[in-house]
Amino acid sequence: MSGSSGPAKRRASAALAGAPRWTVGVAFVLLFAALAWIGAARVPVLAKLEAIAYDTRLSLARETGIDPKVVLVDIDEASLARIGRWPWSRDALARLTAILLDRHGARLVAFDVLFPEEDRSGNAAGLAALASRLRPDTPESRSALAEALAAADHDRRFAAALAGRPTVLACAFTADPRTTGVLPPPAFTEASLAGRRIPIAPEPGYTGNLAALQRSAAAAGHLDPAFDADGVVRRVPMLKRHGDGYYPALSLAIAALAVDAKAILPMFDDQGDLVALDAGGLAVPVSRDGLALVPYRAAPGSHRAYSAADVLEERVAADAFPGAIVLVGASAKGLADLRSTPLAPDLPGVEIHASLVTGMLDGPLRRVPAGAREIEALILAGAGLIAVFAIPWRRPLAGMAAVVLLAAIVVGANLGFWFGQNAVVPLAPTLALLAVLAVWNLFAGFVRQARETRVLAEMFGEYVPRERVEQMSTSGERFSLDSESRELSVLFCDIRDFTTVSERLPPRELSALLNDYLSSMTSLIHERRGTIDKYVGDAIMAFWGAPVANAAHATDAVAAALAMQRAMPALHAAYEARGWPPLATGIGVNTGAMSVGDMGSRFRKAYTVLGDAVNLASRLEGLTKVYGVPILCGEATRASAPGYVWREVDRVRVKGRSQAVSVHEPLGAGDDAAAAARAARWAEALACYRDRRFDEARAAFDAIAAEGTDRAIASLFAARCATLAAGAPPPGWDGAWTYGEK
Repeated sequence: MSGSSGPAKRRASAALAGAPRWTVGVAFVLLFAALAWIGAARVPVLAKLEAIAYDTRLSLARETGIDPKVVLVDIDEASLARIGRWPWSRDALARLTAILLDRHGARLVAFDVLFPEEDRSGNAAGLAALASRLRPDTPESRSALAEALAAADHDRRFAAALAGRPTVLACAFTADPRTTGVLPPPAFTEASLAGRRIPIAPEPGYTGNLAALQRSAAAAGHLDPAFDADGVVRRVPMLKRHGDGYYPALSLAIAALAVDAKAILPMFDDQGDLVALDAGGLAVPVSRDGLALVPYRAAPGSHRAYSAADVLEERVAADAFPGAIVLVGASAKGLADLRSTPLAPDLPGVEIHASLVTGMLDGPLRRVPAGAREIEALILAGAGLIAVFAIPWRRPLAGMAAVVLLAAIVVGANLGFWFGQNAVVPLAPTLALLAVLAVWNLFAGFVRQARETRVLAEMFGEYVPRERVEQMSTSGERFSLDSESRELSVLFCDIRDFTTVSERLPPRELSALLNDYLSSMTSLIHERRGTIDKYVGDAIMAFWGAPVANAAHATDAVAAALAMQRAMPALHAAYEARGWPPLATGIGVNTGAMSVGDMGSRFRKAYTVLGDAVNLASRLEGLTKVYGVPILCGEATRASAPGYVWREVDRVRVKGRSQAVSVHEPLGAGDDAAAAARAARWAEALACYRDRRFDEARAAFDAIAAEGTDRAIASLFAARCATLAAGAPPPGWDGAWTYGEK
């Protein structure tokens, strides 16, 4: 079945491409209109694209200044180090509250912290038990004991600091039916809705605060965010339901107290859907299920923040933030209050509340309008039909330019809603439709053209450039994928220490670097009539002389190898500008008889070369690391490419071969005088080495190493000379070096 799937897919593609363009285009428009109508959030791909589009618009629209009205007091790592680990005693929190309200003149103080359990750090219960046994009978002892008991009851001191003052506590709701602490009174109840319905499912459990603390605070609100499918917080429920009561978010409770609102009441449209919450004349737009979009500012640092330890130790100037709304929250990682947001991956939760408070007080929040789906469907259908019937798809460049222009118009209209009316209308489905139509029309044009090409392009288009395929098709020669034996030249190129390079770059940048490098090298190979065999990670395999016969295949292979090395400095400069590490490559080239053709299994085949000559080329590439040279070529390549300056590097026996072979390095073009002089100096030193004049050879190699250009290879041979001079070479030594590894 797998053998027939390829032709079946091609027939299906051809049949689809053969259908009238407008018919398929209209079908796409209808499909996307239906998806938009049911909601992009229900389609995972569209939901992800819409999240990206929303985050991009939010980034463009964010405020960059620091809001002076809202201040954060941060329980940060420094505070934990100086005051002590969390939870702190309520005595410290009482002092913090008093300092913020009395010394700094804060407008109100809100805590993004829960206080569901008693603070036993003062051991008030132990003192009371001790007092009952001592039974003090003097006024002085009774007074002293009362003072000690009052000082030990930290919850009572914290409650006293909250009482009668503009303070706000937090609560949380859970799917677990267990309850802890007490809740504040609800903002309103189900009975007060007069038959209207808010589609919010009740939460069975909650975590509140100690009753004494909750009674003392002026207000309270929940601190629960809403997580989108990707785990990012873009919205916060302004209401949570428990029983028949509706409870405000912490940010809404803060804003309501800031404007002296007497109540928080729901506002409904003519259809009975919730559209906003009224807090003393402050209208907060919400969705029908009570969600509000968070108006993130330039995070982090969009609000002034002071370390809680600095405030407690009175290191902050008394006039630093008079009249400000103060939110006490935590950024210390150990307290687990960091959230993923569109503008920061780990924003402290208190900054989310602060952004909402700022947005509520500065102006209307952005909202999803009641007719958002209708607006989206109208824009989508209009843009889609224009793309289907008005864009000149038979002219690809003009068609793509028209799609880009149409997409820009759609984005402009969407931004008009965003900035002009604070309305959030989905954008991704329309842009996705235009992209699909563009891809479809390009695909249809490609398939139609491919149906008219010859079978030759299908056989060889993957391995050689398109212009070579066209040349093959017009040459009149017969080409086949059947295996045959030919004399060819093969090249292996590999990046040295690529593992080290990969460890220094994140995956996306590593992929970009590798794509750029492989593209550059492949272009040079194609320019010199080479055929790409395969990429293996960072390695390139290419060959010359097939499928198009080429009598100068060895010359072209060497030319490509030299061009690839000459291109590296320019690549290094470009990579350095992007913060990427430089690359060093080794290239092995060999010429000889090898099998070429379509080889593999019935599951996968490739047009490739095999044989002993191919294996030797791979070994030569590996030896470039040993000798510290960029290119090594076999004897046959040296003999078949006389137009270069060559030097014999060594005679070697590689793994898998008992016969020694000479390996050579091309130093430049045949008329390069400097390369010729360099080759001559090397030949003299190598002749001494071969004649067993090791001291003389060592001196010659040391002199070459001192010049710098060939330091690595000359140092290698100098070390060999020292070893061989110390102990005579074995009988029958022919100057060849044996390598037992690949």
